[in-house]
Amino acid sequence: MRDLTIRDWPMFDRVVRDPKVCAMMLETILGIEVGHIEYIDDEHSEKPYLTGRGVRMDVFAKSGNKVYDIEMQSVREPHIARRMRYYQACMDTASLPKGAGFDGLPESYIIFLCDYDPFDQGLPRYTLEHACREATDLDLKDGMHWIALNAPAWDKAHDESLSRLLQYVHTGRVEGDLAITLDEQVRLANTEEPWKELALGFMTPEMDMQVRLNAAREEGIAEGLAEGEAKGKAKGLAEGEAKGKAEGKTEERDRFQTLIAKLSSEGRLAELESVVENSDALNILMVENGL
Repeated sequence: MRDLTIRDWPMFDRVVRDPKVCAMMLETILGIEVGHIEYIDDEHSEKPYLTGRGVRMDVFAKSGNKVYDIEMQSVREPHIARRMRYYQACMDTASLPKGAGFDGLPESYIIFLCDYDPFDQGLPRYTLEHACREATDLDLKDGMHWIALNAPAWDKAHDESLSRLLQYVHTGRVEGDLAITLDEQVRLANTEEPWKELALGFMTPEMDMQVRLNAAREEGIAEGLAEGEAKGKAKGLAEGEAKGKAEGKTEERDRFQTLIAKLSSEGRLAELESVVENSDALNILMVENGL
């Protein structure tokens, strides 16, 4: 049974459920002081489960007049902005008491911690807020804040604390107080075999497939795939390792994640599962899907 990492949502959910850890993470990401954390628990009606899409909020918490949703996104989501929009709607519905005016909506933060570049602009952090195109200095005061973090770009983050958090998520390297705290919690949780077995059972097919693809890559299957690709697609693991370029590994993983997301949205994950251990068949499936 494999150990879970901070990139696995059951582990992320468990670790960040510690109020002190949650506050540390929010303060690192937002650069603001966060007060006492209260969780909006699963059993309460205000905790929205997004059953229509079969997903749930990882960490939905509040502090004072602010609410926070923190999501770990290890598998590429091709429509991440629309997903954030959906989560915003759920947060607002859960946060506004019946009969209350719209001024009762709290300030909200939706944070996606991605182990890939969600918008392919090379930035370590994307702060997304509504604005008026005709009057750019107009403050809408809508109280919404969306943030998407790009862990592979950890070395480009100007803030050292944020850089170390992203580095830990992407590489597992432990530097800084927050990373040390997270790693201690992760190691402790992995010693609890019954919990770990249960947590692995809750992993989605996409996440489970990503684990299998990562394992296959380590065994050299991705290397064979990279060697058989055309010149414009030969930025995979084999070339990346041969040249010592970390970006090669990142591109290869991103291609796998893109394939997973595409087949999942089309209800075709079974096709990927049937070829994951056959490099030639996997290569054909990649080409058929434009990858």
